[in-house]
Amino acid sequence: MQIARLKDWAIKNDCWIEDPNTLGVFSDRGSENEVYMGFDGVHVFKLNDFRYSDDNLTPFFERIHAHNQYFTACPYELLGFSQNREGKICAVLCQQLVVNAREATLEEINAEFKRIGFHADDNGEYFSNGIHDIFDAVPNNVLVGDDGNFYFIDTIIFKSDADGLDTYKKYSPNYSKGR
Repeated sequence: MQIARLKDWAIKNDCWIEDPNTLGVFSDRGSENEVYMGFDGVHVFKLNDFRYSDDNLTPFFERIHAHNQYFTACPYELLGFSQNREGKICAVLCQQLVVNAREATLEEINAEFKRIGFHADDNGEYFSNGIHDIFDAVPNNVLVGDDGNFYFIDTIIFKSDADGLDTYKKYSPNYSKGR
């Protein structure tokens, strides 16, 4: 019911983006995001369809907060809400475009998670620090900039006690690809 009421709430509170094409040019579709390259050449806009949140939006907002806490080099900014190409209500997120970057290796990803206090679980499928579990931290979602910083651009975060692994396995095409 939360997602169904979200559009009315967003319109009433002046945070509804009627046409996401005003943000940029459609670029790609991932498991939960439509990605638009900003016209300014500096930002990426993501329409997140709440796939990993079911109808309870609280974990989604906690996830964005956790991402910004752990991955300060590439934070999300919530701009408002819109509909994606499939007509689903979405959060509109903005991140700075990472330029001159390469995909991190699995070894680099593991080392960076260890450095920030996480350990690998389930054969490296996800990382946990006992507070949060982070999924989908794979090379195309973790970049290394020419400045040496790691840019986590599209991971999935759950509280450690929130059955996140089961939710991730249920909805993620990436999880099923490797199995």
